Amino acid sequence: MSFNLIITHEQGGENYRAVLSELRRLLGDLTVVDTGPSVILAKVPDPYKAVDTLRGATLSPLIYRVVPVDVVLDPFVEVVAEEAGRLAEEKIPVDKTYRVTLHGRLYWRETRLPAHTSDAIRVIAERVKRQVSLTHPDYVVYVRCVKLYHRRRLATLTVAPVEKFLSLKSGKP
Repeated sequence: MSFNLIITHEQGGENYRAVLSELRRLLGDLTVVDTGPSVILAKVPDPYKAVDTLRGATLSPLIYRVVPVDVVLDPFVEVVAEEAGRLAEEKIPVDKTYRVTLHGRLYWRETRLPAHTSDAIRVIAERVKRQVSLTHPDYVVYVRCVKLYHRRRLATLTVAPVEKFLSLKSGKP
């Protein structure tokens, strides 16, 4: 089963149960696909609508970030860059700016070796044919690497306006 929403929260089993209870109360139709330390991977009918619903609610300080997921991919720089270019073409208007944010580690497809963050971001940005703005972007190309079932590494990709990310602790996606 795939997931389309990432929720990060204060670490601890009791905190996990409290956050999950709050999410189920506010969102209703939420299926937990997997969990890790401080991370919940969930499936909801519409991840963007879920973020909007949570933004309008008074949320527990235990919740750090809620990120909608457009697509789940293999964690290779080349795969993510290709899909990011395709999604950006589809979702980012020509006159808007963007920034790439990478959370976690991507790998080179051929060697299976870890890519340096700056190299991975550069390769992804080369595929996105829009103006870059590191300080005040209109859109974010957000890549987060996760482990599914504590074994399989995956990359999630989201291309969305900045306001479609809910970040309660840092204030930025």
